[in-house]
Amino acid sequence: MNVTRILQADVPKGLAAICKTLGFVRADIWRRYGALKNVGKSNQDIRAEIAAGEYYTGLPVDGTIRNETTKDIINDILTYKSAAMVKVRQAIHARTKDKAEQKRLYTLLREDKWQTDNFLHRQMRKHFRHGRSTVANQFIVRSDKQSSKVVDGQLAITTHIAKKYGNDITLVTTSNGKNVDLTGRNLRIIAKEGHAEIHYAAEKGDGRECGTQVIGIDKGYTEAFTDSDGQAHGEKFGAVLTEYSDKTFDTNKQRNKLHALEKKHRKDGHIAKADRIRLHNLGRKKIDARREETQGQLRNIAFQAAHSIVDKAAVVVSEDLTAPIAKKQQWKKFNRRMSSWAKGALADALDSVSTQRKAKHVLVNSAYTSQMDSTTGLLQGKRIGDKFYRENGDVLQADHNAALNVLARLGDNEISRFTPYKEVRRILLTRSPAQLSVNRLELGAQTRQPSADKSCIALNSFS
Repeated sequence: MNVTRILQADVPKGLAAICKTLGFVRADIWRRYGALKNVGKSNQDIRAEIAAGEYYTGLPVDGTIRNETTKDIINDILTYKSAAMVKVRQAIHARTKDKAEQKRLYTLLREDKWQTDNFLHRQMRKHFRHGRSTVANQFIVRSDKQSSKVVDGQLAITTHIAKKYGNDITLVTTSNGKNVDLTGRNLRIIAKEGHAEIHYAAEKGDGRECGTQVIGIDKGYTEAFTDSDGQAHGEKFGAVLTEYSDKTFDTNKQRNKLHALEKKHRKDGHIAKADRIRLHNLGRKKIDARREETQGQLRNIAFQAAHSIVDKAAVVVSEDLTAPIAKKQQWKKFNRRMSSWAKGALADALDSVSTQRKAKHVLVNSAYTSQMDSTTGLLQGKRIGDKFYRENGDVLQADHNAALNVLARLGDNEISRFTPYKEVRRILLTRSPAQLSVNRLELGAQTRQPSADKSCIALNSFS
């Protein structure tokens, strides 16, 4: 499988100017083609249009670098549109069960002719908002425009620039060059504060063999995962996330006060004092560094936890949490702490590790897996915090209970991955005793929205 490797390097002269120029190109292409103007056009069509318009030919940057970066920008835009189309496909499935009508709508969407249908047009306007970009610190180098060699024990990578635009740029990395093969590889060069990153694609071999079990897992907060055997994986995940989120929350509160003070001084005419506050107290270097460090820690924990699971399992069953749960009301601190990035890190770790080690990762419907009693398979009992109280008074560990329900969902022929939660609820109630069905279904009693994640995780810890 292909993975992205990163080399650290210095920031030579000339790098900042290229990044700034191509930052303008990136922002302008998003402005021009970030919405309706790309409809019905491929990457090649848009590039040909840009070339014919000669929008950027006068910029002081090498033409090859400009063209490769342009291609990368357009790919980003079309990927953004494809992600919106996935949401629209789900909306089509929810709108009609008529196979012929579904096929017609899917065909219009696939052929990028969605503007001809009012429903598709509304949905695309909803999910495909006009994008924009403020990224101005990176560019792409084509494989034949870069070379590398080891100088004094360090790998040096040279980007070849046309003479009319300046001299070649050499980046001295911190690597000794061992096991680094850049032959035929495009490079993404990203200039950061005090250093540069060189991203390149590399082939990663198969990992160690996976286990033999079939395991269901519940994604959590206090720990990354809990499996159907009751074992917790990635137990430091919640602690790291909580520490970072709370520290960031406190920092932002203080920054808001300083920002208000800076505006007050500027309004009163104390310009020099306002400028000093903005310069020395409202920067983002430490905040960005803290975020990157925390994301690295969480990513490491997620991947270690995923490897720990695959050590046991040949088939890993997890909840499909790609779509937000409508009207789901989480407690305020949970929303702040459990960011969407952290959820994505867990999903990416499972997918990547399963692929590398040739295990199978199966997604199942997440509706009500935390509210069901895993012993009976019925919609009975109540979850409070990290405990699940059964109808007979027994107490189960809530995450272990949910993981068992996720595993059982794998063999449930009535509930597919995309079954709407209301239909899942109806199916579960038909399996329940008659009195339970009457009380909850026929009388229309209000129940909480389904959730497979920890809706009340560690309440005692944060109260």
